Amino acid sequence: MSEPDDFEKAWVSNYVPKGTVQDSINQIKEYAYKSFDALDANGNGFIERSELEAALKSDATPAREKSFITFLLSNQEAISDQVKEDPTGPKGGISRLDLDAYFRLLLASMK
Repeated sequence: MSEPDDFEKAWVSNYVPKGTVQDSINQIKEYAYKSFDALDANGNGFIERSELEAALKSDATPAREKSFITFLLSNQEAISDQVKEDPTGPKGGISRLDLDAYFRLLLASMK
């Protein structure tokens, strides 16, 4: 098992609501899909670090969602590197395609 996989599993078991690791990852995935447009504050089709940080700092963001945002921030580079998209897009921005590819790969590696 690689180091990032160990980090992700440790992070999920410490900071995400109890259940199986796969359940926790699925909860984060569902949150990311449902919240994509709200997190993409500038509407450019990418969730950028600054947008995640703003959501994390917001008093309106519930604690559970803050843990999901922390996961996305901690894994932003790995997520954004999943699909090579428009080179004019923001560096390190997370697209819907990135999320889909990342979570499919992550969940497949946990089977």
